[in-house]
Order: sequence, then structure tokens, then C-alpha cells
Amino acid sequence: MNKPIIGITPCIFNHWTAQEKRQTRTIGCSLSNTESILRSGGSPILLPYTRDTDTIRSAMESIHGLYLSGGGDIVSLRYGEEPHPKSSNQDPIRDDMDISAVSMALEMNMPIFCICRGIQVLNVALGGTVIQDIHSENPDSILHFANASANALVHTIDIESGTLLEQIFKSSSIEVNSWHHQAIGTLGKGLTISARARDGIIEGLESTEGLPVLAVQFHPEASSKDFPIFQKLFDWIVSEAQAYQAR
Repeated sequence: MNKPIIGITPCIFNHWTAQEKRQTRTIGCSLSNTESILRSGGSPILLPYTRDTDTIRSAMESIHGLYLSGGGDIVSLRYGEEPHPKSSNQDPIRDDMDISAVSMALEMNMPIFCICRGIQVLNVALGGTVIQDIHSENPDSILHFANASANALVHTIDIESGTLLEQIFKSSSIEVNSWHHQAIGTLGKGLTISARARDGIIEGLESTEGLPVLAVQFHPEASSKDFPIFQKLFDWIVSEAQAYQAR
């Protein structure tokens, strides 16, 4: 059997140039995303950066698993709020693309794995909201945007008993890296909390209906090479994609 194809939602990158030179814009993702999928036996590809739903659906029909990668803040009007002063790097085209991909994947019962921005996209796509700036809204919160190396594990998450995340990690708590200033607010329909930081911030979501949906607020792709426990998350999405491929 061919390797299962994991479709990755891309970021847009603006490359600043010298004065009077044309600015270059590219799409892509960090190398650690593709390397983590490759180590688990999957074949990663980038999904198209577009609002066109026919194009997105054609791409979705060629993959076996959806991977929502990290990135900037979701436009807050998506969940009925005006923007917080610290909101940044909004990209409405990517919001359209990501939310369309989530909706299609759920319709197709395709496995979904989300990291950082991805967990927030999943929640918003299902009618939930986002805490727009953790420290402003929760002054007693721990540090969630760490000025640390990519693989530095800086805080603890506690994992709910009986969840998919507990089955994967085989642990009730784990240390994680952290690069986010936003977080899950009210839960979207069909989602349940699988993990929290010690300050109560939601760090993991999964389906209440047993669907192959898993989302985390941290960045396992950045630490999976040095800490193999995080590779288990990529083993999960690739294994679920193999099962989807075999249908």
C-alpha cells in the first residue's frame, strides 16, 4: 500500500526586501512539520492557499489525513468579537481555507490533527471562541509564549483520564513547549477537553463522538525529534490516515 498522504495547511510568509525591490510572498510550513510526518511513515503535502472551495475539495479528496499547522491569530469577527489590541498576523484567506478544510474533513470522516493555531481553528469552525490574549484576560496565568528554544519544555499539562490523549501518551501529565498568546474560550460543538495547563488554560481537545479528531495547543513537531514521546502524536495521525486510506 502507498504511504498515506497528510495534507498540511500552509502559512503565508512575507519576505522583506531592500527599498524599491519587490516583496516576495511564499506559502509553506516549518521543516519540523514535514519531518515529523515522514518519521511516522506518512507522505506530507501542502494544501492550496485559496478561498476557492472547489479547489480545496479537490485537494481534500486526494489526501487521507488533515494536519492543521500553526500560524497567526484568527480574525476575531469569525467568532463574534472585536479584535484585542494584541491580536496580530491575521490572515482572512487562510481562515477561510482552514475552516473549509475542517468542515470537509469532518464531512468525510477524515482524521484531523491540529497544533497551536490549529486547535483554535477547529474550535472556531465548530462554533467556539478564542481567548484573544491570555495574560490580559487571565493576569495570573503562567507564561504561555516562552522566549525559549523550539524544543524547550517549559510548563506542565494535566491530561484527562480516559481520553485519546491519555491513551497516546500513557500518562496523566507531561511537560510541553509553549508559543501562544491566545487559547480556547468557549468550546465548539462536539468537542471535549483532554488537557489543561496548571492555570486552567485548555491545551488539548478531541471529539465527543469518537471521531478521529485530536488537537493540542503546544508544538509537538518542534520537539518530536529530541523527545520521542511527541512523535506518538504523528504516529497516531499517520495510523488513522492509513485506516482511512484502506476504506
